[in-house]
Amino acid sequence: MSSMSLYYHGSVHICLRGNRLLRSMASVPAHEFLLFADDIKLFIRIDTVEDCKLLQHDLDAVVLWARGLGLEFNIPKCHTMTYTRSNEHVMFTYTINDIALKQPGDCVMDLGITFDRSLTFRTHIEKVTCKALKFLGFVKKISAEFKLSNSLKTLYCSFVRSILEYGIIIWDPCTFDGSNQLERVQRKFLKFAASALRIECVPHEYQPVLQSLHLSTLCDRRKQANLMFLSKLLNGEVDSPALLYKLNFRVPSFYSRFSFPFQILFSRCNYLKNRPIVRMMKMANEDPLFLST
Repeated sequence: MSSMSLYYHGSVHICLRGNRLLRSMASVPAHEFLLFADDIKLFIRIDTVEDCKLLQHDLDAVVLWARGLGLEFNIPKCHTMTYTRSNEHVMFTYTINDIALKQPGDCVMDLGITFDRSLTFRTHIEKVTCKALKFLGFVKKISAEFKLSNSLKTLYCSFVRSILEYGIIIWDPCTFDGSNQLERVQRKFLKFAASALRIECVPHEYQPVLQSLHLSTLCDRRKQANLMFLSKLLNGEVDSPALLYKLNFRVPSFYSRFSFPFQILFSRCNYLKNRPIVRMMKMANEDPLFLST
């Protein structure tokens, strides 16, 4: 049995900035950690209680580091989260200053994305779909008399589609049901746009509306977002050596007509097969224009 225990830090006023903060944090004897703005995450693979004790030791070290800088953790906003696909996992109570950290349950929101224990993102997809539908209702209400396609398109892209695409390379749905949930929101908008702008189309067939508004399906846009991120990673626009290290470049030993840029390793389960970095490499192999961009 293995799992990942993750400690989230919600609020501390960081006085140091940029490289100074990184250099200062580098002196902390913690195994693995992530920093973003005033947010700190400590994580480690958990197989036994001894691993939990190591994570608690890392947490104590970070608390001492912050105290040395005159900073205090906002303990009510600190919590733990365990990611696992197993029905059983190691139980352990993590503390700061002898105060037990709360556990948020089966899901936790981090930087606007809802992570569940098994990293399926089903809960996040449901949340963003519901939120997007509410904003779509608002857009339909205020634009009932609109006759200009550009105005209607701008409202939809700004208030509705942006919700469905925030952080999409992380939680891009790998199932038909998840993808269909997102497309359903856009189809509702296309139905409304066809009526408001008097665009003739067969019921439930909104391709003419997409063409008239110069829109793409959300599935196509997600693919473009994945390929764009991968391209930026390769070009150095995204500075992440850790992600770059995970790319498996294909180096043929002899001349071949096939020019796939990446070697996709065998995955024993769909969970591994649909990892974001693997998904991007597969999309790049399937896109004949990727190498020319």
